[in-house]
Amino acid sequence: MRSALRLLCTILVLIAVTVACRALPVNATTTGFAYLVVVLIIASTWGLLEAVVASIGGMLLFNFFFFPPFGTLTVADAENWVALLAFLATAIVASQLSARARRQTLTSIRKQHELERLYALGTSVLLDHGGGPLPQRLARSVAQSFSIPAVSLYDVATGQEYKGGPEDLSIPQQILDAALSGDIGSRTDALDTRFSLIRLGGKPAGVLGLRGDISDTTVDAISNLVAIGLERVRTQEAENRAEAARQSEELKSTLLDAVAHEFKTPLTAIKAAITSVSADPAIPEGQREMLKIVDEEADRLNGLVSDAIETSRIEGGNFKLNEIEVQPTELLSTVVRQMGTRLQERRVDISSASVGPPVRVDRELIQLALRQLLDNAVKYSSATAAIHFGAERRDGGVVFWVADEGPGVPPGDSERVFNRFYRAHSQKHSVPGSGVGLAVVRQIARAHGGDAQLAATQGRGARFEVIIPATRCLST
Repeated sequence: MRSALRLLCTILVLIAVTVACRALPVNATTTGFAYLVVVLIIASTWGLLEAVVASIGGMLLFNFFFFPPFGTLTVADAENWVALLAFLATAIVASQLSARARRQTLTSIRKQHELERLYALGTSVLLDHGGGPLPQRLARSVAQSFSIPAVSLYDVATGQEYKGGPEDLSIPQQILDAALSGDIGSRTDALDTRFSLIRLGGKPAGVLGLRGDISDTTVDAISNLVAIGLERVRTQEAENRAEAARQSEELKSTLLDAVAHEFKTPLTAIKAAITSVSADPAIPEGQREMLKIVDEEADRLNGLVSDAIETSRIEGGNFKLNEIEVQPTELLSTVVRQMGTRLQERRVDISSASVGPPVRVDRELIQLALRQLLDNAVKYSSATAAIHFGAERRDGGVVFWVADEGPGVPPGDSERVFNRFYRAHSQKHSVPGSGVGLAVVRQIARAHGGDAQLAATQGRGARFEVIIPATRCLST
């Protein structure tokens, strides 16, 4: 409709020029220049099609009214044929050049507008302060920034489609399936709508649908800005979760430390009372045995409280090594003695042949790590099974190890067992524990420059190792 109206206006302008040139009157040269100026104006204003029609129409009017014989489309003089053809060629070439310049100008203006809109969209994405789901806000920002009638954003993380703009647009299921499975490229078109795949870290994160007059380059730029917005909020959410987890851990560690210290006071009173009562020679032998059991269990409870305090300190990362020189064999015997009644009914095989010279470690922390490993062995093996405990030289360093004859650790859990609060699904409800013991063991080992690991075993059971590097072994 618009093109037809422009063509009609072109014909009317040519007629008006013809009437004006015949009424003045002017010579043929002036008339030819008048037609040529009209062609250039039409080309620069409307485009090439209207300019070509004006060129041909002007040539015909020029011939009919201004070349003899007048009133016919025939030309008597051969020179006039040359003049007419020259006029037509000049008009068409000039109209092409003018139309090309117009297109380039319009393209430049369009690119400038798109850059301005991209800047506005980028600012909106970077300065976004919330208020509803982020994909919804992104869809609305794209629609507002580019005056697009319809925008649709499918978010893989939520599995929902968010829309912006006055018109409704839904992403077809086949396009979603193709985009998310990688069967199409970064962009595809359907009717008057374009769909663009959004990637985060090389993985599909969503699909963006746009209905409107937008260049391919701008579609890609919008997709990248939307990806930046999604990545920004994902990162912020991860930081918030990490901060919440850190604060939760700090609170838990603080509470545990406070409760453990509170236990120390009544335990001290219990120990003092038992010692005082046991000193009375008039107490019957049967009661004295009962007091001995109470005394031993009070010592055990005191040890558990001390371990809880130390564990809380290590989990909070608020500790430093208090290093001394100690023999590995001495550490083994001390830990077994500290376990006391916990190992009283169990057979413990200790192996420490050829351990070598002393090591420089934090004695209390290493003993805590070994107690955790022995406690694990007691929990995860039967009362009749033996526990193997020892130390050996390896690659110039010392390896402390604890092996049991229990069910072992599933192959897929060999690293996850060292994660805080992780417990194997099969043992989660049958074996007591919090799932922090092995995480503490690894923290202690790594604080010494070594590591803790689950070693390969032949058959049943599990063997955990605490590796102390050669740099901490003293020369003989």
